[in-house]
Amino acid sequence: MLWMQSNGFPVLPGLILNGWVPEIEAAVSRFCRDRNFSELLVRLEEPSQRWTRRRGGYTIPLSKARSQVEELASERMITILLEPASPYTDLYSLASICDLKTGKVDVEVVGPGFDASDILRADFLPHERFEVFLNNRGSTAAASFSPKRVHAVGYDDYKASVHRRLVKVGARLRNPSFPDTLMEVTISDSERERLEEEAVHFLQASEQTALLDHAKKYEPIPSRLLNMFLEEFLRLFERINASNIHWKTLSLASSFLPHDRLVIWDFYSPEDYDTSVLSRL
Repeated sequence: MLWMQSNGFPVLPGLILNGWVPEIEAAVSRFCRDRNFSELLVRLEEPSQRWTRRRGGYTIPLSKARSQVEELASERMITILLEPASPYTDLYSLASICDLKTGKVDVEVVGPGFDASDILRADFLPHERFEVFLNNRGSTAAASFSPKRVHAVGYDDYKASVHRRLVKVGARLRNPSFPDTLMEVTISDSERERLEEEAVHFLQASEQTALLDHAKKYEPIPSRLLNMFLEEFLRLFERINASNIHWKTLSLASSFLPHDRLVIWDFYSPEDYDTSVLSRL
């Protein structure tokens, strides 16, 4: 994340914290005051671990920042506090994996009101899937990406994913760190319905209705947005190839926030955790 910010990639501004002392409290207050933030988006990182059972990706009021940081620090986790981009207002979210030798990229997409964790955590099957070959491009124009759509969600499957997404939203409202405990297939139909009702009420009351506004039919990602994402992916792909870094694969996750604002959440090589190579990019 620090590397992307230093190199002009679209990331959210934020703070990376491993504890709470007066200097950190002052920094968090200044960060929010300067940007007029009353909330913060929480992400978390456990050193040397790609995945944790505990989840981030939810917003908290500024007043809870200290308790959140201290709680995570007690579990030896790093807290990442970001601009409060709500996971319920994303237009589209994308996760991708690239074979750095062949330049083949597989891109998975979920639609309005879903978020990147839905794909990364395998909570849902993607609504669309594309294949792109970066090495076969004959020009630098965005149109030359020529992504091939190899999957599009059907009507019934999309409606089922909307219902499941509402269950997940309801579960996150009750337990944002461990929503999967309330999303098990073993929960009763009545409990599932209650979670959906709580989610609908929350989304309507908070005016975060992207999911509800697109509940009946999936709208494919516009080509201009997909190309915006691929342009950023290509920048990263070319930097890595030019740096003789011996990664075999590259994964990147991002979302389009309201007003078509692209944000990259992270990138990594699944088989390599040596971040010292970033200095060579």
